[in-house]
Amino acid sequence: MSSQKNRGLSVILGPNQGKELTSMAAINLNKEQFQQMAEGGKPILVDFWAPWCGYCRRIGPAYEKIADEYGDRLTVAKVNIDEEAALAEAAQIEVIPTLVLYRDGKAVDSIVNPGSKAAIDQFIQEAMAK
Repeated sequence: MSSQKNRGLSVILGPNQGKELTSMAAINLNKEQFQQMAEGGKPILVDFWAPWCGYCRRIGPAYEKIADEYGDRLTVAKVNIDEEAALAEAAQIEVIPTLVLYRDGKAVDSIVNPGSKAAIDQFIQEAMAK
């Protein structure tokens, strides 16, 4: 797995691509890499957050579980809005945490402060059906 440390966007990827995964780890990607991923064939779920946001920290463990469960169907990512303010502004993020599902480079749907893993699961199911 890459140890590259860029700012802002971290994508949850398995340590051994193509092998059975037992845990997930985060790598950081820059804005340009995010754009390439968002326009790729696989949907991408992005959590816009900040380290000072209590709600963001609270939902973090549930979001990590989402990466484990949905990693075969979508890419799970995080954008620190303090480090990637331009990306957050382009996505019109006004409140955090906000989750946005992108498909083919376009936002399909979003949810603000999902509050629980069950709420994230429901959001993903509904957004993927659109």
